[in-house]
Amino acid sequence: MSYDDIFERMRKRALRIMRDIMSDFDEMEAWMRSMVDDLEDEMRPEQLFEERLKELRSGVLSPLISVHDRGDHLVIVVDLSGSDPRTVDVRLTRDRIAVRAQIRSEALRKAYGQVSWAMKVSYYSGEQALPEPVDPRTAKSELKGGVLIITVRKASS
Repeated sequence: MSYDDIFERMRKRALRIMRDIMSDFDEMEAWMRSMVDDLEDEMRPEQLFEERLKELRSGVLSPLISVHDRGDHLVIVVDLSGSDPRTVDVRLTRDRIAVRAQIRSEALRKAYGQVSWAMKVSYYSGEQALPEPVDPRTAKSELKGGVLIITVRKASS
Protein backbone atom coordinates (compact mmCIF):
# COMPACT_ATOMS: atom_id res chain seq x y z
CA MET A 1 0.00 0.00 0.00
CA SER A 2 1.53 3.31 -1.07
CA TYR A 3 1.48 6.60 0.82
CA ASP A 4 -0.92 7.96 -1.79
CA ASP A 5 -3.38 5.15 -1.02
CA ILE A 6 -3.11 5.78 2.71
CA PHE A 7 -3.56 9.52 2.23
CA GLU A 8 -6.59 8.94 -0.03
CA ARG A 9 -8.24 6.66 2.57
CA MET A 10 -7.61 9.26 5.29
CA ARG A 11 -9.02 12.02 3.05
CA LYS A 12 -12.19 9.98 2.34
CA ARG A 13 -12.64 9.19 6.03
CA ALA A 14 -12.24 12.88 6.96
CA LEU A 15 -14.81 13.87 4.33
CA ARG A 16 -17.26 11.25 5.62
CA ILE A 17 -16.85 12.58 9.18
CA MET A 18 -17.39 16.16 7.99
CA ARG A 19 -20.54 15.12 6.10
CA ASP A 20 -21.89 13.45 9.25
CA ILE A 21 -21.17 16.55 11.32
CA MET A 22 -22.79 18.84 8.77
CA SER A 23 -25.85 16.58 8.66
CA ASP A 24 -26.20 16.89 12.45
CA PHE A 25 -25.93 20.68 12.19
CA ASP A 26 -28.54 20.76 9.41
CA GLU A 27 -30.93 18.74 11.57
CA MET A 28 -30.38 21.02 14.57
CA GLU A 29 -30.85 24.14 12.42
CA ALA A 30 -34.13 22.77 11.04
CA TRP A 31 -35.25 21.96 14.57
CA MET A 32 -34.38 25.45 15.83
CA ARG A 33 -36.16 27.12 12.91
CA SER A 34 -39.29 25.03 13.41
CA MET A 35 -39.30 25.76 17.15
CA VAL A 36 -39.11 29.50 16.50
CA ASP A 37 -41.80 29.23 13.80
CA ASP A 38 -44.04 27.23 16.14
CA LEU A 39 -43.60 29.75 18.92
CA GLU A 40 -44.33 32.68 16.61
CA ASP A 41 -47.42 30.94 15.21
CA GLU A 42 -48.87 29.67 18.45
CA MET A 43 -48.03 32.17 21.19
CA ARG A 44 -47.61 35.79 21.89
CA PRO A 45 -44.58 36.63 24.09
CA GLU A 46 -46.72 37.84 26.99
CA GLN A 47 -48.78 34.63 26.84
CA LEU A 48 -45.61 32.52 26.86
CA PHE A 49 -44.27 34.48 29.84
CA GLU A 50 -47.51 34.00 31.78
CA GLU A 51 -47.54 30.27 31.05
CA ARG A 52 -43.92 29.88 32.20
CA LEU A 53 -44.69 31.76 35.44
CA LYS A 54 -47.66 29.46 36.04
CA GLU A 55 -45.41 26.44 35.44
CA LEU A 56 -42.80 27.73 37.88
CA ARG A 57 -45.45 28.10 40.56
CA SER A 58 -46.70 24.55 39.97
CA GLY A 59 -43.22 22.99 39.96
CA VAL A 60 -43.59 21.46 36.51
CA LEU A 61 -42.12 22.75 33.26
CA SER A 62 -43.61 21.80 29.90
CA PRO A 63 -40.81 20.72 27.58
CA LEU A 64 -40.66 22.30 24.15
CA ILE A 65 -41.79 19.63 21.69
CA SER A 66 -41.60 20.00 17.93
CA VAL A 67 -42.67 17.49 15.29
CA HIS A 68 -41.20 17.41 11.79
CA ASP A 69 -42.70 15.50 8.86
CA ARG A 70 -39.99 13.76 6.81
CA GLY A 71 -42.17 11.94 4.30
CA ASP A 72 -42.47 8.36 5.52
CA HIS A 73 -41.51 9.17 9.11
CA LEU A 74 -41.76 11.86 11.79
CA VAL A 75 -38.90 13.36 13.75
CA ILE A 76 -39.96 14.47 17.22
CA VAL A 77 -37.60 16.80 19.07
CA VAL A 78 -38.02 17.41 22.80
CA ASP A 79 -35.95 19.94 24.76
CA LEU A 80 -35.16 18.45 28.17
CA SER A 81 -32.26 20.74 29.08
CA GLY A 82 -30.88 20.04 32.53
CA SER A 83 -32.77 16.77 32.94
CA ASP A 84 -31.36 13.59 34.41
CA PRO A 85 -31.07 11.16 31.45
CA ARG A 86 -31.84 8.20 33.74
CA THR A 87 -35.30 9.62 34.53
CA VAL A 88 -36.55 10.32 31.00
CA ASP A 89 -39.87 8.54 30.47
CA VAL A 90 -41.45 8.60 27.00
CA ARG A 91 -44.91 7.26 26.18
CA LEU A 92 -45.54 7.08 22.45
CA THR A 93 -48.88 5.97 21.03
CA ARG A 94 -50.24 6.07 17.49
CA ASP A 95 -51.37 9.67 17.88
CA ARG A 96 -49.66 11.19 20.97
CA ILE A 97 -46.35 11.58 22.71
CA ALA A 98 -45.99 12.15 26.45
CA VAL A 99 -42.65 12.95 28.09
CA ARG A 100 -41.59 13.26 31.70
CA ALA A 101 -38.10 13.79 33.15
CA GLN A 102 -36.59 14.85 36.47
CA ILE A 103 -34.62 18.12 36.40
CA ARG A 104 -31.19 17.91 38.03
CA SER A 105 -30.82 20.23 41.04
CA GLU A 106 -27.45 21.53 39.79
CA ALA A 107 -29.16 22.59 36.53
CA LEU A 108 -31.68 24.60 38.58
CA ARG A 109 -28.88 26.23 40.58
CA LYS A 110 -27.11 27.18 37.35
CA ALA A 111 -30.31 28.56 35.78
CA TYR A 112 -31.63 30.46 38.80
CA GLY A 113 -28.49 31.20 40.81
CA GLN A 114 -28.90 32.04 44.48
CA VAL A 115 -32.70 31.98 44.35
CA SER A 116 -32.74 28.37 43.10
CA TRP A 117 -33.61 27.17 46.63
CA ALA A 118 -36.92 29.02 46.30
CA MET A 119 -37.78 27.38 42.98
CA LYS A 120 -40.03 24.39 43.40
CA VAL A 121 -39.47 23.16 39.84
CA SER A 122 -38.54 19.50 39.89
CA TYR A 123 -39.47 17.95 36.55
CA TYR A 124 -40.56 18.32 32.96
CA SER A 125 -43.94 16.92 31.97
CA GLY A 126 -45.80 17.40 28.73
CA GLU A 127 -47.64 15.78 25.90
CA GLN A 128 -48.57 16.63 22.36
CA ALA A 129 -50.80 15.23 19.65
CA LEU A 130 -49.00 13.96 16.57
CA PRO A 131 -50.05 15.27 13.15
CA GLU A 132 -50.32 11.74 11.71
CA PRO A 133 -50.63 8.23 13.17
CA VAL A 134 -47.29 6.48 13.76
CA ASP A 135 -46.10 2.94 14.46
CA PRO A 136 -44.60 3.19 17.98
CA ARG A 137 -42.74 -0.12 17.52
CA THR A 138 -40.46 1.55 14.95
CA ALA A 139 -39.38 4.39 17.24
CA LYS A 140 -35.69 5.08 17.67
CA SER A 141 -34.48 7.68 20.14
CA GLU A 142 -31.31 9.53 20.96
CA LEU A 143 -30.60 11.91 23.83
CA LYS A 144 -27.81 14.42 23.17
CA GLY A 145 -27.07 17.44 25.32
CA GLY A 146 -30.54 17.50 26.83
CA VAL A 147 -32.29 17.22 23.47
CA LEU A 148 -34.31 14.06 22.86
CA ILE A 149 -34.71 13.16 19.18
CA ILE A 150 -37.20 10.43 18.30
CA THR A 151 -37.56 9.08 14.77
CA VAL A 152 -40.67 7.01 14.12
CA ARG A 153 -42.27 5.66 10.97
CA LYS A 154 -45.77 6.73 10.02
CA ALA A 155 -48.43 4.05 10.35
CA SER A 156 -49.37 2.36 7.11
CA SER A 157 -52.88 3.25 6.01
